[in-house]
Amino acid sequence: LGGKQSGKGPDMANRTDTSAETVHGTNPQYLVDRIIRNKIYNDAYWKEFCFGLTTESLIDEAVKLDYVGGTYGGRRRPAKFLCLFLKMLQIQPDDDVVLEYIRQPDLKYLRALGAAYYRISQRHVDVHKTLEPLFADYRKLRYRDIQGKLSIIHMDEFIDWLFREKTVCDVTMPGMPKREILEATLDLPPRESILEEDLEDLEDLEPTAAGAAGIDAPAAAASSAASESTAPAVPEEGKEDKDEGKGKKEGRDRDRDRDLQREREREREKDDEKDRRRRKDRDASEARHERRERDRDRDRDRDRDRGRDESPPRKKKKDKK
Repeated sequence: LGGKQSGKGPDMANRTDTSAETVHGTNPQYLVDRIIRNKIYNDAYWKEFCFGLTTESLIDEAVKLDYVGGTYGGRRRPAKFLCLFLKMLQIQPDDDVVLEYIRQPDLKYLRALGAAYYRISQRHVDVHKTLEPLFADYRKLRYRDIQGKLSIIHMDEFIDWLFREKTVCDVTMPGMPKREILEATLDLPPRESILEEDLEDLEDLEPTAAGAAGIDAPAAAASSAASESTAPAVPEEGKEDKDEGKGKKEGRDRDRDRDLQREREREREKDDEKDRRRRKDRDASEARHERRERDRDRDRDRDRDRGRDESPPRKKKKDKK
């Protein structure tokens, strides 16, 4: 898998582990475009901190990550996240180690790194089974775009990018069939919603409430004939079931309202970030315009002074008498 690289020095440090297996029929490092690979190989962070990393020491570097991203800036410098991603392709850690990266709850950037590696290196069915539970992770992540600007995203957004986008962090993701196709081929079970248990409880409560309502009518007639103050036990039970169903419905409504509120806050944060970027770009544009105006006025004054200094003195005309 090392390709045609030979010799000692930097080429040896960039070669794929000899025990690594091919991924999608090719060298794992070749899943990253050659131009991006060369930028990573020539980056100071790769040469200084990624040399000799193992599956254990890679965690120490992942702890220091403070944003996700690909290449950025005018020189398209690779982010540390992208360097560590290529390092994982180079050393190809065991599947159990990668799953531990993903399942651990403390280091969110290590989870994002493991999820990106798992998406590009594993079978489609395993990717769905492993990464879909991460849609319930709403923690914030910093993301650096190609211009170098930082913005706030969330873990579930990043996982959604891995499923839907063709390119994530300047890495081209392998094509993935739709979930419906995988379910039709019986390779993937239907997706289970986190609200499935609540829906089952609601379905169980419906016949109970209907039965209680059917018993209420004759019981109410008998109680009204005997004594209006005496209430049968069955309607009380039905009332308790209705109260319980009402409480669960209110709980689901609260959860739904909380999700909607979280979504509104997320959209509000995105809008605020866009406004801040627009104001910053507008201020920078105005500053450039003022600077150009000052330079133009300075050049105009300099040219006028230079022309005044270089012009020959005029001779005074003699008055004719």
